[in-house]
Formats: sequence, structure tokens, C-alpha cells
Amino acid sequence: MKISEGAYKPQPAAGHLSWRVFALGFTGALLFLYLRFFLLPGIPFVAAGDQNLFLIRAARIIHGQTLYRDFFEFVCPGTDLFYALLFRLFGIHAWVMAALGVVMGLTFFCVLTQIAGRLVRSPLVLLPAVLFLVLDFNYASDLTHHWYSTLAALAAVSVLAGGSSFPRIFAASTLCAIATLFTQTQGGLAFVAVVIYLLWLKRFETPDAKILPQFAVLILPYALILSGVLGYYIYKAGVHTMFFDLIVFPLKYLSSGEVNSPRTYLRQLPPVHGPGDILRLPPFLFVYLLVPYIYAVGLYQLWNRRGELRAELRQRLVLLHLTGFALFLAVASGPRYFRLCTVAPPAILICVWLVSSPGSVPRFVRNMLWIASAGFALLPLYRQVQQHVTLNLPVGQVGFNDPLQFQEFQWLAQHTQPSDPFFNQPVLAFYLQLDDPTGIGFVASDEFSRPEDVSAILQALERRPPRFIVLPPESRLRTVHDHSAPFRQYVHDHYRLARTFYLDRSSRHEEMWEYAPKSTS
Repeated sequence: MKISEGAYKPQPAAGHLSWRVFALGFTGALLFLYLRFFLLPGIPFVAAGDQNLFLIRAARIIHGQTLYRDFFEFVCPGTDLFYALLFRLFGIHAWVMAALGVVMGLTFFCVLTQIAGRLVRSPLVLLPAVLFLVLDFNYASDLTHHWYSTLAALAAVSVLAGGSSFPRIFAASTLCAIATLFTQTQGGLAFVAVVIYLLWLKRFETPDAKILPQFAVLILPYALILSGVLGYYIYKAGVHTMFFDLIVFPLKYLSSGEVNSPRTYLRQLPPVHGPGDILRLPPFLFVYLLVPYIYAVGLYQLWNRRGELRAELRQRLVLLHLTGFALFLAVASGPRYFRLCTVAPPAILICVWLVSSPGSVPRFVRNMLWIASAGFALLPLYRQVQQHVTLNLPVGQVGFNDPLQFQEFQWLAQHTQPSDPFFNQPVLAFYLQLDDPTGIGFVASDEFSRPEDVSAILQALERRPPRFIVLPPESRLRTVHDHSAPFRQYVHDHYRLARTFYLDRSSRHEEMWEYAPKSTS
């Protein structure tokens, strides 16, 4: 049963921030992010994580190699091309990635604040962006493809939240295409969410409204952008390679290990050994409780309050729920903490809308969220006063809070020169500008490294043996998916153990093996 526009009870309009309040919030966000990514006065902190895989691939592109043809990649080329563009403009320097972390955080701050201004009244308009920076992005600042897809999808939501005119649909389609060029699953599902939203929106338009022109404006830019970019790589690498790398590999092999399968859910909760460790739990609990459960709560409230919500507000919330749940589905096959963080922004917006309701319980939750945000916003200050050391590397001076990590970087820097062949630890390879002789980057203990990949790696290592290879500790739980045995045997046959480095408060270690060919005499 449809409810006419006049049947809706009046609802207070969402409020926009004054420029003064926004400027104050933006300045606070800038300070928070700068202290998060830079050691005062301006030394970038070392950035670990999967982003280094993309940084190395971007450097390969700068040096003339072609993505998919000359080295492996299983997501669309957006992240590699974006980083290659940055390196082309500014050079391969550590400060580039730290500055990008600041820019990304500020961009999310602006987009989230703009969307929140259409959902809630001031001063709650700032709360989603503050929660995102302090309890989400601060703990998952590994700038991989996931973040860029989510940002583009959120920008599409922001555009469509202002209406469904042809220019807005065209812009939303373009943004979904950009999201897909970073992550095929997130962008593709976000595009599906937009399609479903526009179909749902037709229920409230006049019967003679034509749907075909709208969908032509939606589909054509999306199809043209993707076909243009991916078509170039199909021409360079071949249809079979592109189909396998972007479709077959993610579907068939990516979820074989613990990290990329549903079994990883809740495995990243930090251990609690004492009272101090309890303070590490709130950000994890915040994200785990929101994604994806907040969508069920939000949809229930939408249905329950359908007679009192303004049509405009209800439409924006439906769009946000559809897009947020689509982003979650894109990471549901491997819902580790980091991935949930990257798709949490829509859930944070819905959470703030839910607690914006009148009543003692929502008011209590709002106050607790503000207090938690204020407390955790001080963590970058703590990072500045922690014991830290700096090191001059080929990509520039970098800062370390972890003395164990510093020792590994310092030792390898003393024993290598830029462009030396090196294998199996991307973060070391990027910061020391070492050259990976393979086209794959590392050996995993699951189907991510298939038997043919291991064989190709061994052939590349035979042609150009690296002086050093990193070996992580061998898993005691060997499975049929672990094909790394020939690689480990090769290292033991041709290398000697040079040094063992204990990392993460000595909870794990890495072995540095040095090339030591046996005498043939």
C-alpha cells in the first residue's frame, strides 16, 4: 500500500553545518591525520600492509612493465594506475603515501559530513566523520583498493541523495565505474544497488515517467568506462589472462586460506592479557557490531517509522542501506577486521541516524559515542611521544615506533643496495627499493600460490637469484592447499639462514636467508 506524500507527518529537516563549525572540524581532522601518518615535524611513519604490493606494482608500471601481462594482479587496475600516477608526479618517496593517507582521511571526512547533513541535524552532522576517523580508519589505514572503491561508492550515494536527475545519475554511474576499476566486486555490487534503488524510486513517481532514458544514462557511462580501460589490458595481456586474473582466480582460489575465507571472522580480536589490553577492544567491537547487523536494525526502523519519515529522508536512507549492504556482500567471503573497516562508513552513518532519535537511550548512546571519540582521538598524540627511531632509506627518511621492525629494516638496508634482487617481503622491497625478480611478489601457504605459480617463481629465482629471501615460519597445520614446499626446499638448498627477526612484540618471526650456492668443485 502506497502512502501519499501528504500523509507523511512533518519531520525536522536535516541540518547543515555552518562553515565555521565545518572548518573547525576539518582542522581537527587534519591535525589528527597528520599526527597519525607523520612523526613531527614531517617524517612519514613506515606503512606496512597489503598496500605495499600495489606500490611495488606501480613502480613496475613506472619502469615500463604492463599490468597483467608482465606481473600478476587479481583486482582491476585502478589502484596500481593511481599509485603509478602519483609516483610519476611526485617521485617514489615515502612521504607520498603518508600524505595520501591524510588526503584520503580528509576526503572521507568531507563526503561523510555531506551525507550526514542530509540525514541528521547539527551537531550530529560531524559525528559520523569523527567516528570513522577515530574508531575505523585509524586502525585500518592500509590504503588498498577497498578504500578507494568505498569512497567512490559513497560519493555516488552523496550525488544521488540530492535527487535523481539525469546529470546526477550520470555522475553516480561514473563513480560506480571508478569504484569497479579499483575493486570489481565492490564497484559492481554498488552499481547493482544503484539500479535497485532507481527501480524502487519509480514507485513514487508519476505513472507516465519513462524509465528507459534514466537507465540509458546510468548504464552507458558505466559500460563505456569499464570497456575502455579493461579493453586496453585485454589487448595487451589477452582475454584468457584477464578473465583468469579478474574472475576465475578470485572466485576459485582467493578463499582457500584462513585469511580470505569466512573462517577469518572475529579472528582479529586483540588478545586481552591485562587491564591495559581492554582499551584496545572498543574499535574492534565497534566495527564488528555495526557491520552488517546495523542494516537489519536500520531497515526495521525504516519500516516501523515509514509513516512519520519524510519521503526525501526515507529515500536517502534506502539508498544508503542498499549501498552499504552491497559493499558488505563484496567482502563477506573473507570478513576479516580490516575488510569490514573498509566497508563500515555507510553503517556508521546509519548508526548515527538511529541514535539521533529522541529518547533517553539514544541520547545516552550519542553521549557515549562522543566521549569514546574524544578519548581515542588522543591516540596519535600518544604515538608521537612513544619511543621512536628514524632511518634514511632509498625512499626517504621514515619513522618507526616498533624497534623490532626497525631492526629488520636497518639490517637489510646495511646489506643491500637499491635494485638488488630480493623476494618474499613486499614492505621491505618497496622501502629499500629492491627488485622482485618474479612477477608474483610472494609465496603464500594456500591456493593464492598455486603449483604453477611456485614453479614460475622458482624459474625466475634460478635466472636471477636474490641475495636475500624472507621465509615466514612454516605452518604446523599443512593442508592440501599449501603448495609452498618446493619453494622452501629450494631456499634450504641454495641459501643459508643469515638472521631471524622477531616482530609484533616477538609474537611472530621472519627468517632472512642469504644466497650461498654450494661449490661445484
